[in-house]
Amino acid sequence: MAVVSREGIAMTSSFIVSLNGGGDVISHVCSSDDDRLSSRERFAPSGGVDSDETRLAVPRRGHVLSTVVQNFSEPIRGAVAALTESLAKGDSINLSANLFAPADYGTHVRSAAEGVAWNIVSRWVVGVAVGALPPTALLSEAENWFYGGNTRDTPTAILSPNAIVEAETLLRGRVDKTAYLELLPYILDPHGPGSRLSVKRDPTTRVARKQKRATGVFYTPTDVAEYMASNCLRKEPRETLTVFDPACGTGVFLRAALKEIRSLDWAKDAITIILECLYGADIDPWALDASAFVLLSDCFISGMRSAPIEVWRQIRRNLVCFDTLRIDPATSSVPVVGDGEMNTERLSISQLFPRLSRGPTVFIGNPPYADLGQRPDMPELARAFETLAVKPDPNAEIYLVFIEQMIRLCRAGSSSGALVLPLSVACNIGKQYSKVRELISGTRGCWRFAFFDREPHALFGEDVKTRNAIVLWSRAAEDRVATLYTGPLRKWRSDSRAAMFKSITFTAIQNDIRSGIPKIEGSAQAAAFAAFQGRWGRLKQVVHSITRVGLTDIEEADNQTVFVGPTAYNFLNVFLKPHPNPMPFGHAPSEHELHAIQCASRKDALAVFGILSSHLVFWLWHSSGDGFHVSGRFLAELPFGTEPLTPEVIQTLAEIGDELWSVIVERPVISLNRGKTSLAYTPNGHDDIRRKIDETLAEIAGLDDTFVNNIQQFTARTVAATLPECNSTEPEEDQEI
Repeated sequence: MAVVSREGIAMTSSFIVSLNGGGDVISHVCSSDDDRLSSRERFAPSGGVDSDETRLAVPRRGHVLSTVVQNFSEPIRGAVAALTESLAKGDSINLSANLFAPADYGTHVRSAAEGVAWNIVSRWVVGVAVGALPPTALLSEAENWFYGGNTRDTPTAILSPNAIVEAETLLRGRVDKTAYLELLPYILDPHGPGSRLSVKRDPTTRVARKQKRATGVFYTPTDVAEYMASNCLRKEPRETLTVFDPACGTGVFLRAALKEIRSLDWAKDAITIILECLYGADIDPWALDASAFVLLSDCFISGMRSAPIEVWRQIRRNLVCFDTLRIDPATSSVPVVGDGEMNTERLSISQLFPRLSRGPTVFIGNPPYADLGQRPDMPELARAFETLAVKPDPNAEIYLVFIEQMIRLCRAGSSSGALVLPLSVACNIGKQYSKVRELISGTRGCWRFAFFDREPHALFGEDVKTRNAIVLWSRAAEDRVATLYTGPLRKWRSDSRAAMFKSITFTAIQNDIRSGIPKIEGSAQAAAFAAFQGRWGRLKQVVHSITRVGLTDIEEADNQTVFVGPTAYNFLNVFLKPHPNPMPFGHAPSEHELHAIQCASRKDALAVFGILSSHLVFWLWHSSGDGFHVSGRFLAELPFGTEPLTPEVIQTLAEIGDELWSVIVERPVISLNRGKTSLAYTPNGHDDIRRKIDETLAEIAGLDDTFVNNIQQFTARTVAATLPECNSTEPEEDQEI
């Protein structure tokens, strides 16, 4: 491949290429130009440059994706700002319309000048990233390369010399083509930095954070997108493969899909794969422009015979600025609705993308985590989507509709999908959530759910601390019913992130999931959860009441009350009336109210305390909830009612509960958070006593010591946030599918 130097002389260069399972160039072109210090020397720990532990786009301990992105994107944004100011004085509207984006259906949310500025800078960044331009290249040289030498009436012609000099100075100040190539989807993101951590470092990023939160935009780490793409694409026939990202943003998932397809089929070059197989929609046209640049960069691995702008334009035609909620199935004949305050026209996916005449075979992405908002087409949306019909409201969750849209739009025969979503899809009991789980249960194919906690490490990294679920779906023509597979709520430490992805397996369940998807691992846990779910007796039958009280109220409580903290992590905070004055004098108590379970007697209170302190109940809480909140509903619905809790069982549990309380009451855990003090008592470290409770509860449920051992091991792994050596107690009954 020839690279044009600043002097215009073609010089031979060679790619240092890592195929990395798919063919992405992750190193850089070696040339005689003076490259800046390698990003891997600055950011990566020791080890192979291609390992997951050193990839810039993968979060890990001390490596926050948004922070790394900001380091490289700050001068890029500065250059865009300088050019935007200059372009605003010229005819940037016609430039934008004639040279860049094709006809779109959306509303442009940024100025034409800013869009043109992003395009000018993006071509320079991409040219440097792929080695077609040296880091010292001028914007005019980048323009000449991008247009293949045909640079009449191009944008730089109307830029002021001062703006060009300012932009070029900024771009050269922190250039790193290795980092550029890997981080392109993030450094070309038009939203800019706006994470929890960025606001702490720079309060001026609060505006971008507010905008990103309002639209539900988050950086998806590369390893998440690649895991999802691998699980979808390996199931689909190559000859009919088409991929649709319904909220494609700057192309993280489309890039991952391209990498996976290239690992499966080397017969087609990257350009052909992109144009025949990859499609996306988004409401932001500038994000789509960036996505086209990202995919353009990946075309250089197999060479390009056309000018980059021609390839870019072809790619961009596969990316449509259109609201995915206004897309109907390929076979639909939908009427056009009046515009009102915004364009509310509905189109079939085959109208937007003629090649998707039967719908896409793969539906993959990260939908916005936001409310629906005020929309003039709310009645039409409620008619189109069952998940909105139950809540036609501005506060309805958008991401749930994307699950239904995946089912609606995918090809009727063989197809698959993958969405990364908030954990609430599994445990929220609202109408929308129950409806989407009902739809899942009634949709043929294989449904798999992988769940991820937010501590000590989060799926999206330290800057976006969320609990997440990856929903994987695949169906074959012969499938007639829905089959469901689940997994535990995974906790892991940053140094085991790569191992965590490699160890994910799934356990078959037969549960009715309308009230929630259990987060369990292995057939022993599946059988136990089903057994407990089928019991009619509930804890609310054996207690007088479950109310809420303040922390200061515990001193006035009687000895027949059991207190439970409203949140938990490594243990449920369960305690009886403590010793007098357990908290330091003068400290303001926490304002979070405790659950107060009023029992008929001290014996009953000790028994209830014992039940709630067990490994078994900790496992039930972890399996049915979100791993943080402890609701009164969970306590009331625990499967220990009047039938199993006979006087003999209550006596046994009360004696063990008394033994445990007498030990932990002497060691209160006092915590200070934002000037407020909280009180807790932990049963951790007393496994011998807790095991006696587990054995008593397991016996009345018809479970044996195998299950007791299982939940003790589960608790130990959860507290330590470690991965099991084997992801199942009975691996032959779980599936790596």
